[in-house]
Amino acid sequence: MFDFILLPLFEAVFRALTGRLFTQQQIKSITSHTIGKYFSDFFPTPKEDRDARQKVEEAREHIATASNIIGDIQKDLEGQEQKLSALLEDVEKNKGLADHYRTLAETNGEKFKAFRTEMEEALRNELTKQAENGRRRRQIAAIAIWLFTLFSGAVLGTYFKDIWKWVYSFLQ
Repeated sequence: MFDFILLPLFEAVFRALTGRLFTQQQIKSITSHTIGKYFSDFFPTPKEDRDARQKVEEAREHIATASNIIGDIQKDLEGQEQKLSALLEDVEKNKGLADHYRTLAETNGEKFKAFRTEMEEALRNELTKQAENGRRRRQIAAIAIWLFTLFSGAVLGTYFKDIWKWVYSFLQ
C-alpha cells in the first residue's frame, strides 16, 4: 500500500549509505534492454565495484597514515618553534648586554677618570659618615673592655700562685 512512498525512500537511504547511484537490480534491468547495452560499459561490474571499494579503503588508510605523519611533523615544528623562541630571547638578552659593554668600551679615559674620582669622593664621604655614627658608643665599649682586661690581668697576676694551688689540690 505504501510501496510507492517507501521504495523510493529506501532507495535514497541506500544510495546515501553506499554511495551508489543505482542498485544491482537497476543496473541489470538497464543493461538488459537494447539501448542499455550501449551504456553497459559505463556501469561498473561487481568485480570493478569491489575493486573500487578496496581502492577507497586503501585510500582511507593512506589518508589516515598521512594525517599521522602530518601531525608528527606539526608537533616537531611546534617544538622547534619553542626552541627558536627561547633562542630569540637569549639573543635579545645578550644583545642588551653587548650594548652595555659597548657603551662602557666607548667611554673615553677622561670621562671615566672624572666618574671614578666622583665615586671615590662619594664613597669616602659615606664611609666617614658611617664611622661617625655610633662613634661614642664604640669608644665607651672599647674603654670598658680595656679596663676589664687590665683589671682581670692584675687580679690573675696577683693571685696566680694561690689559684694554681687551689686547682692543683682538686686534681690530686
